[in-house]
Amino acid sequence: MSIPLSKFAMSVTEFMLLGLWLWSGFSFTISFRFFKLGGIFKGLQHFIAYVATLAYRNLVDQITAFIKHKPALILASIYLLHIVGLFYTSDMDYALKDLRVKLPLLLFPIVFVTMEKIGYKRFRILMLFYALASLIGTVISFSLMLKGNFVDIREISPFISPIRFGLNICFAFFALIYFILFDNGFKIWQKATFGIVLIWFVIFLILLESLTSLWILLIVSIIYLVILLFKTQKPVVKLAFIILAIGIPVSLFFYVKQVVDKAQSPPVIDVLQLETHTKQGNPYVHDTVIRGIENGRYIGLYMCLPEVKKAWNEVSTYNFNGKTDAGEEIKETLIRYLTSKDLRKDAEGVYALTDWDVHMIERGVANYNYVKNPGLRTRILKIIMGYDVYKKTGDPSGSSVMQRIEYSKASIQLIRKNFWTGVGTGDIEEKLINQYTQMGSELKAKFRFHAHNQFLAIFITFGILGFLWFIFALIYPALIQDGFNDYFFVSFFLIIIFSMFSDDTIETQAGATLFAFFYSFLLLGKKRENAKSSLKDNLLI
Repeated sequence: MSIPLSKFAMSVTEFMLLGLWLWSGFSFTISFRFFKLGGIFKGLQHFIAYVATLAYRNLVDQITAFIKHKPALILASIYLLHIVGLFYTSDMDYALKDLRVKLPLLLFPIVFVTMEKIGYKRFRILMLFYALASLIGTVISFSLMLKGNFVDIREISPFISPIRFGLNICFAFFALIYFILFDNGFKIWQKATFGIVLIWFVIFLILLESLTSLWILLIVSIIYLVILLFKTQKPVVKLAFIILAIGIPVSLFFYVKQVVDKAQSPPVIDVLQLETHTKQGNPYVHDTVIRGIENGRYIGLYMCLPEVKKAWNEVSTYNFNGKTDAGEEIKETLIRYLTSKDLRKDAEGVYALTDWDVHMIERGVANYNYVKNPGLRTRILKIIMGYDVYKKTGDPSGSSVMQRIEYSKASIQLIRKNFWTGVGTGDIEEKLINQYTQMGSELKAKFRFHAHNQFLAIFITFGILGFLWFIFALIYPALIQDGFNDYFFVSFFLIIIFSMFSDDTIETQAGATLFAFFYSFLLLGKKRENAKSSLKDNLLI
């Protein structure tokens, strides 16, 4: 439950689980007997010896069992790969921090492979609590969204990054799908409740503008629809699955196309029909070329900057020629914001802004819809605007999609320079920053991040040999443990793998914990015999 809700609780419960593993077999009866027969001092002495002996024996026995379990050992080798990278890194501080963040990659395979396996009934309870935790997280985030006190919609995910939170929602989504379709242990009203939660999860991901989670949800759903299509023998059901598998992506394509076309197709302007002066008698400037289009409107129409400057300096303490809290120009942010509210860029337009509008502009919000109308349409409009800026100026800072293109360019060039061995565990950040400088990238310093692609990040860090081993360590344990015949593991595996193409999933605590816990738990900690979650029984024939 802590995975989608609390990084602090993640750390605490990891140590709790480690303690249960280290002192498994601990007996309160034996412990109390020490004090009963020997008194406080001798009892304490015997108790300490008992605990130390138990820990030592468990450590030796369970580490031995772990080493003999090839799939668990290979999975944990992802962490060991990072230890090898210490031998040729120059930034040891960053490397040690990276090892601390990724400690779950070593901890969970060891713990789950040597502890008691969990049966389906207990597993189902745990997954229900996990889905509940994800639901609670969405409700809290939605309440923050309603307050409207954010600049970027991603700020409404207060516990972990919105990308990792979205991945949790995706996995909870497919867990509930299974409980609805294949688990007969739930009543109709319970399954109906799960269905409502599923709808809410999709709505929330749209509000969060989580394109990564939405496209993963779409692709994995289509994969399962195709599987079901080949399984069923009923023509009507086959037709329904075909319509869904084709209809959903096609409908989404036309929706996106319609939004893009509308955003880039402003109404035809007859310059002779435009008003030439403001209500205060000052001349307007009408520009349909330089400033371009946003949300289907020409940004440069009805502009009288002297009036805007005077009016703004009256309603705000931030100077018109100054910077927003986000470091952008007040002037340009204000012009775009007025356009988004369909207000003229004159004194009347500025005076029409509410105190809340002024505060949002001061914080760096350039479009009214970014805060008041979040969703898929707004996300598409952001991408369009970011692309237009990138095309005109070469600066990808205005869009995470454009930033990812820049990250990929830098990553590929860095891979070419360090193809065989990579740069080492601690040097990826410094090397990428240097690469942006060498490329002459226009990317702002505050956006010069990692590769935002886990596969590229591994390649940069460990070279071709480390990259191939990483792929092997992802797939081999699942093959040996028959993981690809388990619905829950396959769902999680697909979610994680697809996420790695657009994000460096395991480079943060939340991502590393999510990956390591569920991969290890589903593959090594859940009973396989007579598994009710068998893909062969439920989805494949």
